[in-house]
Amino acid sequence: MDKPMKKLILALSLTSAFTQYSVFADDFVPAEVINKNYDQLTNTSSRASRLEGINLSSYVVDKNGQVSDIEIVATVGQKKYQREVMDYVSKLNYKSAKLNGETIPVAKTITVSSQNLHTGFSNDKASRGFFNDYEQASKLIDDKQFDEAKTLIDELENEHTKNTVEIVLLAWLKSQHSYFVQDWKSFDQHINEAFLFRGNLPDQIQKRVIKNALQWFISKQDFVRAYDAIDALGNIESITFTQQNKEQLLAQVNDIYKSSGDIKQQIELLPKQAVLPLLSKSEVALEAQMPLTKVQLRCENKVVNYDISTIDKIVISQNDVRCGLLIKSAQAQTVTLKQSGDSFL
Repeated sequence: MDKPMKKLILALSLTSAFTQYSVFADDFVPAEVINKNYDQLTNTSSRASRLEGINLSSYVVDKNGQVSDIEIVATVGQKKYQREVMDYVSKLNYKSAKLNGETIPVAKTITVSSQNLHTGFSNDKASRGFFNDYEQASKLIDDKQFDEAKTLIDELENEHTKNTVEIVLLAWLKSQHSYFVQDWKSFDQHINEAFLFRGNLPDQIQKRVIKNALQWFISKQDFVRAYDAIDALGNIESITFTQQNKEQLLAQVNDIYKSSGDIKQQIELLPKQAVLPLLSKSEVALEAQMPLTKVQLRCENKVVNYDISTIDKIVISQNDVRCGLLIKSAQAQTVTLKQSGDSFL
């Protein structure tokens, strides 16, 4: 039997993805990854499975440029690769971030696709079996045969969804079904998955994902992701997205953002699974019914740990860059995140 080659493919989020950047009042130098550490990207494995997975990790780059405090904040596909991903991310090294000449800890994110590369066949495209069921399920959704579509989607997931392309296509398909049956909890999950890992999709489907996600992010008042989506449209080489198109979209989102009031989000926590909602306002309050195990403000220019028993109010300045609030609980629960104050994006 031919042995596959196991490769971790990394899509880096090492700089701010904001369309609008904060103006630094201080002399800030971002952390910079040392590229030579990527020579361990590929290794061999005896696994012949087509099963793959994708993970988004958030981590801290400490004052010495070392990676620590790794948390997986989004995952699709096989969860068995999470330990492998965390081991790999832990080996990254950086030039330390500096503020006014002093080294400081900062936060970064990275997407790692765990893929099996086979010498005997290609595993980088959707299989014929997947594609046939995908097309049939899409047609059932178009024909408003939603129960039949759900049955076929379940079959597609169990029998044909293996590699990263199929995993993200399935997320997109599930988002479409959820939208038409108005299952907004499911739609939110799957449109976020399709958007975060859209790089595995063909350009035309990427475009549809981004446009759908943009409208959803605006409706949820998730303005950081809305600006991300506008940037993403400009990064698809095969479609026309002019500077004028971008400016028009930015103007629309800016108007909504600047006139927005307080933002209230209900966030479901799974046991021991971190989440990282991104923040759009200068003041943040967090309400939980049960104790939390971790609350940490993670920005690209600072990291702040909070005593979970005494959190009053979390404050973000206009100089802070791409901030998220990492939250973790030992028990499943729903927490309330309230954002108020100034709009600073």
